[in-house]
Amino acid sequence: MNIKKDILWRVILSIVLLIVFGVGLVYSIVRIQYAEGDKWQHVSDSLYVKAQDVPAIRGSIFSEDGNLLATSVPIYSVSLDYVVIRNFHQDSFNRYRTQLATLLSETFENASPGRYDTLLRDGYRKGVRYQTLIRNASYIQAQKLLTWPIFRSGRYKGGVILEERTIRRKPYGDLMARTIGHINENGIGAGIEASYNASLEGVDGKMVVRKFAGGYRPEENDLQIRPENGKDIFTTIDIHLQDIVTEALIAGTEENGAAFATAILLEVGTGKIKAIANINRTENGYRERFNHAIGTGYEPGSTIKLVSAMATLEDGSISLEDSVDINHGKLVFLKRDTFEDSGHNLPQKRTYRDVFQKSSNVGIIKTTYETFKSKPERFVKYFDKLHLTTPLETGIKGEVEPVILRPDQARWSASTLPSLSIGYSMTTSPLHMAMLYNAVANNGVMMKPYLISSIGYLGKAEKSFDPVILNKEICSPATLRLLKSMLEGVVEDGTATSLKDLPFKVAGKTGTSKISGGSGGYQKGQYYSSFVGYFPSDAPRYTLMVLVAKPTSGRYYGSSVAVPVFEQIARRVQANTLQIEIELKDTMELPALVSGDWSGVKRTGRELDLPMKAHEGSTSNLIRTKNEHLELVPQAIEIKENTMPDLTGVALRHALSVMENGGYKVQFNGYGKIVEQSPVAGAALRPGQVIYLRLSSR
Repeated sequence: MNIKKDILWRVILSIVLLIVFGVGLVYSIVRIQYAEGDKWQHVSDSLYVKAQDVPAIRGSIFSEDGNLLATSVPIYSVSLDYVVIRNFHQDSFNRYRTQLATLLSETFENASPGRYDTLLRDGYRKGVRYQTLIRNASYIQAQKLLTWPIFRSGRYKGGVILEERTIRRKPYGDLMARTIGHINENGIGAGIEASYNASLEGVDGKMVVRKFAGGYRPEENDLQIRPENGKDIFTTIDIHLQDIVTEALIAGTEENGAAFATAILLEVGTGKIKAIANINRTENGYRERFNHAIGTGYEPGSTIKLVSAMATLEDGSISLEDSVDINHGKLVFLKRDTFEDSGHNLPQKRTYRDVFQKSSNVGIIKTTYETFKSKPERFVKYFDKLHLTTPLETGIKGEVEPVILRPDQARWSASTLPSLSIGYSMTTSPLHMAMLYNAVANNGVMMKPYLISSIGYLGKAEKSFDPVILNKEICSPATLRLLKSMLEGVVEDGTATSLKDLPFKVAGKTGTSKISGGSGGYQKGQYYSSFVGYFPSDAPRYTLMVLVAKPTSGRYYGSSVAVPVFEQIARRVQANTLQIEIELKDTMELPALVSGDWSGVKRTGRELDLPMKAHEGSTSNLIRTKNEHLELVPQAIEIKENTMPDLTGVALRHALSVMENGGYKVQFNGYGKIVEQSPVAGAALRPGQVIYLRLSSR
């Protein structure tokens, strides 16, 4: 019996002990999970470290004259480490908390003072190691925060953690936006940004970060690998000419109710693209949405008659004064295809010169067909020789692949040769056509169009791109003289006589072509209107291509749609060129030299072989230098809170960085360096105020 009782007591004791142990275990779990959860979570997190990328600063994109087309602007994520604040400011935190909450609210404007006060109080009470307050603070806001109580003690004693990243900024807004392009985090994009991403993006660095509740905090140690910042891209663009071309193209697109338009300005002797504009009609007005200059393949229509005339004249089968029977502008070809000329009361015959200058489809078809009907492959070879059938490989993604029907293809028919001779049965890009006419302007030497002049850093090019000759002689000198004569005749007595009123001579060709709808045939009432030419024709400097698509104003011929746009651009470009020539002097003037940092100023001085006085007395990053007796004398440009600095002589990119990071809005006119500003230097500024800048436009 005693044995049974003894066993029973042991069992009961074991059960009781198990119950007590279970209750204790549950209590411990609850206490650790809830009462001390934050503490142990912090301990767990603090034991975890990892390597984190430090993004490289993306390179900038510049125009040829040094104006900034795209750049990266720094912004900051602001976080607090309350353990540091506890350790160094335990006695003063509560005293300054309300003041800090008010300052944070007024500066960042993303939460009320009450909300910030709650965040600060709870973060301090819980000992949060990494509490993010804002993720997109400007440089000026971040620097301002470091002047406040507690935070002025810095990261290690004030608990402030600033993490920098950059955003992309285009100072000229939508100007040339599609050519400049974009790129996303997956490396997908368009334009220069995507095409030259390997050079622009640089190489990311590495740093060690430790995990804390709410995120990761950088660790200070010797294991960091500094990022290698991206290289800058320097284009051939003249920003003033670009502005002229874009403004006129927008006006022409809007006036004609067109779906889109493109214009390309080439420098004759080099092939440099000095301006390239692409305008689309959108729900939000006229914007750059697609690079039609290189990405749209179209049937060029009558502008291709230059090739037909070149081939026919080179063959020697006709002269300019030979008579051609155009049958009053109507031709029934092989009893099935009808070709017609535009206009009424057309004559029975025209000279070949007149056929070209008046853009007679019938005359071009008859002369080309008679010359090449037994050897059509020879005619097509002219297109190959003139590089109209292959991509130009400009380095910009999105180039269209030209297409041309060939005699050995199944789709070639008896009517293909006549069709090709007037700009159908093929597609090419507007840039190809600009290149073709530029070769005539350049005395028969075909230059490859190019947009990128160098890659490197401001003041130091690591890789330069020189002009490239694609064809040293597109035709014989005799034929070239005849072609030039006929292109000038188009303006003097042909389809572009409105250009005769310009104070300089122009040579070129109009073009009008139907828009193909694919297998469904040509779209009714839909046309491409174009004009491509060069000026001044007696000493060519620029070649200009204008293409307007799907005008809806009732006009669609190149002479009435594209020519007026060409005229506006050419007039202003030539006036700009003459003004620059007048201002050129025999002696070099040394302008004020401005850099974002002291080292940049010194580098410029070395390149000009000018001595420089020591820079003393200021820590300002923005420096202006004056040339005094062939010696550079630096002066600091002081940046003070809520005060307008003196920005005269400063490059736009530096002014934008300072003022927009300070929370101000900048509007500017012109390009180059700043010559006027409003408000004046020293004036008081209010948050969000608009700053007006006028640039030198030189």
